[in-house]
Amino acid sequence: MSLTAAKIAEFVSGILHGNPDATADDVSAISSSKSGTLSFLGDARELHKLTNTSASIVLIPEECDPGKLQFSGEALIVTADPFTQFISLIPHFRNTTTQPAPQIHPSAIIDPTASISHDAYIGPHVSIAAGCRIGARCQIHANVVIGENSTLGEDVKLYPNSVLYGNCELQDRVIIHAGAVIGADGFGYQFREGAFHKIEHYGSVILEQDVEIGSCTTVDRGMFEPTVVGRGSKIDNHVMIAHNCRIGQHNVIVSQVGMAGSVTTGNYCRFGGQVGIADHVTIGEGASIMAQAGVFRDVELGQTMLGAPALPKEQQAKIMMAQTKLPEMRQTLRKLQKEMDAVQKKLDQQTDSPESIKLRPAA
Repeated sequence: MSLTAAKIAEFVSGILHGNPDATADDVSAISSSKSGTLSFLGDARELHKLTNTSASIVLIPEECDPGKLQFSGEALIVTADPFTQFISLIPHFRNTTTQPAPQIHPSAIIDPTASISHDAYIGPHVSIAAGCRIGARCQIHANVVIGENSTLGEDVKLYPNSVLYGNCELQDRVIIHAGAVIGADGFGYQFREGAFHKIEHYGSVILEQDVEIGSCTTVDRGMFEPTVVGRGSKIDNHVMIAHNCRIGQHNVIVSQVGMAGSVTTGNYCRFGGQVGIADHVTIGEGASIMAQAGVFRDVELGQTMLGAPALPKEQQAKIMMAQTKLPEMRQTLRKLQKEMDAVQKKLDQQTDSPESIKLRPAA
């Protein structure tokens, strides 16, 4: 679908500078654009990118003066939030989220006691066990397995090869990407008599409304209470959430984060890539844990943590700065040591002193 610059300006409530009849039939990044596309400039510090872009129409922030910009395209549109407006326009050019027509594929295996909404999509080779309830407009794609007595709310999407163990609850608009596993047994064992004995897990997993789980991520079931991921939280690919964790609302958890058992997080927490959280740790509301941090103790609300072991960012930054100077400090220390040894040697050679003065203890 093509849109004119005038129409785009109307959509975003922006101010148009340039040709109102300029058209875009696709979107593109500012640095890899081509003629006939719409792009955006998210930050006034990136104005240099306008010089070489081939985009025909570009959304720019309000702090930019179009009259002073070097731009070879056809139209600039000034708007309060170019990125958000750009994202809102993408569906006009690319419709990649169409709702598949309701059907139950002939190859799907569905227990007769399962309840399936009439407008759900059930793809090829899906397996749905006894007692399951599948809500309105759910999309269950190829090779998905849903265990007994699990419940899906409305508009839930399970992408190919994802697995939902029994007794799990996915609330409205939850999205599970390919290869994710929800509700596997927690990693719980008791060591006795020279061997590890499995501790059975009878709990479940609850994913609240608008949770999204990335590909190949695992959320383990609780031992006897549920593992919970709070409303609106977004979890990236390759993340491990262990048994009995309670993730707050609107958390963001980036790839390769590992949370041990019984971790609790407040609302609006953020976790960078490869963060590790020890068991039974509590992360306060609004805390940010930066990439590769190792958290072994509770974190206060609003705190930003860095490093392993994780410390407040300002404290850890000072330590890291000092570490960069260690080679230079080592050379200085060796030089001072040699100078002290030379002075000590001279003092020891003084025969008029009743006893030598020792600058440092003998080794």
